[in-house]
Amino acid sequence: MRVLSFGEILWDIIEHKYYIGGAPFNFASHISRCGADTYMVSRLGKDIWGEKAYEEAKKLGIHPDFIQWDADKPTGTVDVFLNNGQPSYIINPKVAYDYLDFEELIEAGLQNKSFDMFGFGSLAQRNETSRKCLYRILESLSFEHIFYDVNLRKDCFSAEIVNESLKYSTILKLNDDEVPIISEFAFSKKMGIEDFCEKVSAERGQNIIIVTAGGDGCFIYHEDKLHKVPGKKVEVVDTVGAGDSFSAAFLAIYFKKRDPIYAASVANQLGAFVASSHGPIPEYSNELKKVLEIDQA
Repeated sequence: MRVLSFGEILWDIIEHKYYIGGAPFNFASHISRCGADTYMVSRLGKDIWGEKAYEEAKKLGIHPDFIQWDADKPTGTVDVFLNNGQPSYIINPKVAYDYLDFEELIEAGLQNKSFDMFGFGSLAQRNETSRKCLYRILESLSFEHIFYDVNLRKDCFSAEIVNESLKYSTILKLNDDEVPIISEFAFSKKMGIEDFCEKVSAERGQNIIIVTAGGDGCFIYHEDKLHKVPGKKVEVVDTVGAGDSFSAAFLAIYFKKRDPIYAASVANQLGAFVASSHGPIPEYSNELKKVLEIDQA
């Protein structure tokens, strides 16, 4: 499976420690570990943090062909504050990933590559420049599946961004807190999980809808049915990156098995493991590698 992830590479600052991150980067890192041939569209500042991020991307198995450099804007950083393991954020504006350039991607040969999966979120669309780049990619390339992880961040989304993203996506992921917000954006009223899934699937064409519910697991809406998939209880250390790891495991297993319920059960296990670890991209245990069907040779 070849995957293209679009969006931010940044540094999360958690309790005075620096962790490479950004939801699309975390997703790309985890799906690379799960065996996918993984590329990223992102943009870094020509600074020390950009250089470090570029090297980290390569170490984590992400092809850097479509990572751009910006001489004027800095590499993104985020201050993360934890309250009982739950993160809140201060996301710095006007950073390199806000200025993704489609023409630079063409020069780098993007149109010569084929991809099975495309993943994107909301944060990298906060600036019109990167948003236009995203839509040009979606209109220019073909993908078997387009995965939209809503991933709302304070002051970094709008109804327009969400509704336009829903038009393109074939697999939608959001959490239970986001359901009433997105339903109000899409249908002008707050809805429960099942009603929302039925309506967005019927009217917006999503093949699969994933609603995560933290330690309680997730809901999968597929073929006109809503399924509850139990989670794995763990002692939470921090949840940064847990949702992104879930996304990666889900898509990797779904691509192999074509069974979204089974894929969700495996994804819940990886998400729980990350939530019980420090940082968004911890090393996997051998037991987890077996569950994820990762070659340990």
